[in-house]
Amino acid sequence: MRTPFQHFALRLFKFSWLFLFVLPGNASDKISLDQYLTKIDIADTFNKRKKGLMFKKSIPGDYGMFFIWNSSKIQCMWMKNTFVPLSVAYIDSQGKIIDIYDMVPLSKASICSSKPLPYALEVNKDWFNDNNINIGDTIDLKNILKK
Repeated sequence: MRTPFQHFALRLFKFSWLFLFVLPGNASDKISLDQYLTKIDIADTFNKRKKGLMFKKSIPGDYGMFFIWNSSKIQCMWMKNTFVPLSVAYIDSQGKIIDIYDMVPLSKASICSSKPLPYALEVNKDWFNDNNINIGDTIDLKNILKK
């Protein structure tokens, strides 16, 4: 038969494993885009979102356009009149990347988010892969939303 102390120590030991192995696996640091992108344009009006990166022949590797909608809904983008190959990340209200898609220049096909959300980030194609930023990572929205 265990003493109350042995019972307590065993339960504490089991509970410690939760903190050591389970919780750190779910926690991640927020990604500050300022570390990766020296220029981030904000598209927060209908006209800015509509124009996006149309008619640009190229964009620097450290450039991104951050799209902000007034409400969370399924968001869709296309590449009409856009000559630069791009990747887009759809981002939820907490900053979590929900989807990442590569976009084909001049395509009129709509590329839509898989669930309702208020943000997206467009960058050069393969930028997310090159910077090891993936679906499930979280973007720090504070600095972006201040702009």
